[in-house]
Amino acid sequence: MDNVILKNVRPFVNGNFEAATTISIVDGVFRDSAPEGTPVVDVNGALAIPALFALGIDFQEPKRDDIYTYRDGFRAMHRGGFYGGLYESTANPVDGIQRLVAEKAALGYQGYDIRVLGAINQNYEAKALAEMCELADGGVAGFGDGNKAFGSMRFLRLCLEYGAMTKKRFFFLPYDYSLAHGGYVNEGNFSDMIGMKGVPEQAETLPLFSLLEMSRWLGVPMHIKQVTSKSALNLIRRAREMGVDVTCDVDIHHLLFCDEEVATLNTSLNLHPPVRSSDDRDALWQGLADGTIQAVSINHFPVHREDKEVNFEDAVPGAISLEIALPALWNRLTERLGEKRAVEVLSSKPAEIAGADVVSLAPGKKASLVVFDPNGVTDVTSKTFAGGVENSPFLGQTLSGKILGSYVAGIWG
Repeated sequence: MDNVILKNVRPFVNGNFEAATTISIVDGVFRDSAPEGTPVVDVNGALAIPALFALGIDFQEPKRDDIYTYRDGFRAMHRGGFYGGLYESTANPVDGIQRLVAEKAALGYQGYDIRVLGAINQNYEAKALAEMCELADGGVAGFGDGNKAFGSMRFLRLCLEYGAMTKKRFFFLPYDYSLAHGGYVNEGNFSDMIGMKGVPEQAETLPLFSLLEMSRWLGVPMHIKQVTSKSALNLIRRAREMGVDVTCDVDIHHLLFCDEEVATLNTSLNLHPPVRSSDDRDALWQGLADGTIQAVSINHFPVHREDKEVNFEDAVPGAISLEIALPALWNRLTERLGEKRAVEVLSSKPAEIAGADVVSLAPGKKASLVVFDPNGVTDVTSKTFAGGVENSPFLGQTLSGKILGSYVAGIWG
């Protein structure tokens, strides 16, 4: 493990950033002092933020290691200041104990706190139940749909009734593929203007209502991934008033973009689900502010260049964000929500949802932090990203704020 002394750094302690001080990290733990000869890094008043936790990471290995690998993903996490994440791979469903053992071995050796979602059904095909009880005993964080259709109402009921025995939370992306009907963008005035197939908000709200009603009926805790619309938020608020145990997150890209910006035809904005209207985006920000939305999700999904360098409607949906999430979000989060809430939605709340340990900057604690200069700038280029992919809508932009270094998994850099 690296030892390092951070000089002139402002640590986040008890909900606030303190005055500039010195932090010593020895053998991966915060200490009052460090041995003579320990490297000293002067960060000139930058912030020491508890390391971040990523909801929605998918490195695609082993089935699609031609696109991306675990190693690429760990490098991306370190660059972005993430100490852990909730892993769910669309290409590699964890539907049995052997797959779980292999996945945990591959994800655990680098020292990151990676929690794994088990699949609710075999191969995400909505035909046969996964081995949920065995997976729970094996340590899955919960059960997810792999962002695929969950099947008939009867099959969903069977999944939830069986999984309820484990006391684990279920993670769903509400999306009706028949209503989406091959759409690429939000349905509305903008989709009409550019002549593209639109996805109505009812493709989200109708399955969401079913999921929330199932959760209320069967008493199963649920997490809704990537809420996109004002109407969906209202359904979640109403469900909570009825006593439903439901949490939710919002994707970084749905906070920062809306359907009007798809006019650039940047294929990195071809996302699943699509970004929605500016009114919906405003509602998502309000949902973060009032606590309806607990956390920001990263949804890091690498896509081959050749699968993005095509017409918008032919592109594979998805974007990467681990490396640039903090500079893309920080100043906007703090302006709207304050510094304490910004740390919560990027670090502690995502970790709590995944059942992971929450990190803090306190003497004697395990060291996990990211040093960030909110006054710096980040030029997003191909070299910003780990691996051979660059499918980010921020490519070519200059972001406000700069990561100066991170101490995660025992490594400073």
